[in-house]
Amino acid sequence: MNHAARCAAIVTTALVVLPRAGAAQSAPASAEPPGAGSEAVALTYDESTPADCPSEEEFRAEVTKLTSKARFTSEPGSRPIRIYLDRRGNQVVGRLVTGEGKNQSSREVRGKDCREVSSALAIAMALTIDPDALGAEPEPPPEAAKPPPPKPAPQPKPASPPPQVLWGIGAGLTIENAWAPQLHPGGHVFVMLGVGERLRLSLGTTYFPTREDNGVSFRGWFGRSDVAWSVAVSGVLRPFVFLGYEGGVVYAAGSGLETTVQATRPWHTLNAGLGLRCETRELFFQLGGSLLVPLSRQQYLISDPDGSTTPFYETSRFGLRQETSLGVFL
Repeated sequence: MNHAARCAAIVTTALVVLPRAGAAQSAPASAEPPGAGSEAVALTYDESTPADCPSEEEFRAEVTKLTSKARFTSEPGSRPIRIYLDRRGNQVVGRLVTGEGKNQSSREVRGKDCREVSSALAIAMALTIDPDALGAEPEPPPEAAKPPPPKPAPQPKPASPPPQVLWGIGAGLTIENAWAPQLHPGGHVFVMLGVGERLRLSLGTTYFPTREDNGVSFRGWFGRSDVAWSVAVSGVLRPFVFLGYEGGVVYAAGSGLETTVQATRPWHTLNAGLGLRCETRELFFQLGGSLLVPLSRQQYLISDPDGSTTPFYETSRFGLRQETSLGVFL
């Protein structure tokens, strides 16, 4: 766009609103409303315009390009419109005069180039005849506010898969110091039930071979049950706590005066402890230690050749147990 066109656009902006009022003031009572059809216009174009201004034919052609409703004629009753262009110093002053007498109105445009001023007057005249000459359309009414979309129904949480159940068998070594003097390891075997990643239940039996101390021997068979809970799961490592019960029989034998004396005593303890298990899907290895609390305290006596008896061993209030085991899952 050249300089002349840009200036014409600037001048045009100043005139877009103005011709509407002029049309309302100068329209005769019998004139048709704008946009109802073509309008007869009696155009008077100032013949004393400067030489660099467009001719009347050029001016009419420009108005015709803007609107098809302008019908130039000299018939009586036509709307009179007069265009004046005059140079004053370094400016060109243009005027658009519509109507006559009390209904007359005028608009003035100033610019440095006559063609720019003439183009602005042509736009003003076209809008006076046809308010929609520039293709302006009334803004459509705002759309009715749409209701917010319904919230999606909450999806039911997928059912948690049932905990995995594992079965295993294991064996290991155990050391206890509560039910007899002289520590000797015993062996134990057990079955294990695993539920999920943390819960482990075990049931087994332990046999302690004979221990001898100053002519007195002890051995025992115990059944055991434990409930273990892994407090953490870190890879294959599972530190755990456990509670258990141990019950069985202690066999004791010693020398009397002339015959050997034997005794069979029941054995019951509760235990609680800590352990560490290394577990995979195929096998496990665990270490544990616990505190034993005997539910009954046993006392063993020995007699001398004179028949006097003296205490030989008494079950302690508390005991310790340590165990190591290895197993496989079936």
